[in-house]
Amino acid sequence: MTTELVITQYIERKPQSEHYRVIGKGITVEFLSRLIDDPEWPMERICDGYGLTPAEVYAAWSFYYDHKDEIDEHVRLNDEAISALPDIREHLERKRREREAKNSGE
Repeated sequence: MTTELVITQYIERKPQSEHYRVIGKGITVEFLSRLIDDPEWPMERICDGYGLTPAEVYAAWSFYYDHKDEIDEHVRLNDEAISALPDIREHLERKRREREAKNSGE
């Protein structure tokens, strides 16, 4: 009996990118890692919603577990950067008030 080695590859990281992605789909491992235990996102919904196969999703999750520290740190830094951004609604409301104050003074 001979053993045949079959290599499958579903994940890539392009040069000058910090993100690992499902090849040809553009969906990041980081994004899919957030859906691992989310009951609102069962496998069928993930596949239907993002045009993925179960093999691609499981490959991304497997890759995530193999690179968990690196990806979790990237998620943490990204979340920090987003939380540091001003709330766009507050910004727009302040601009509206400034515009109204300027118009009422003319």
